[in-house]
Amino acid sequence: MRRTFHDDGLREWEAYVSGGQPASATTARILFLCLTEPRERARCVSHESRDVASAERDLHRMADAELLELLGTARPLD
Repeated sequence: MRRTFHDDGLREWEAYVSGGQPASATTARILFLCLTEPRERARCVSHESRDVASAERDLHRMADAELLELLGTARPLD
């Protein structure tokens, strides 16, 4: 599941969940891609759960303000 939202600068961002498959050591992450400025580095934040289903459920329920807050704490991907 993907969500789009706008930051205070009116840039459009896409948020989606990656990783965290069942019985995996990989933690689920929420990834952020800037659709308005494709050269902007993608960012991510780890989700407290270890599975995609929980992270996707939370992503679906989050308000845009919560997504902006997460985006502010996200680290750039390498």
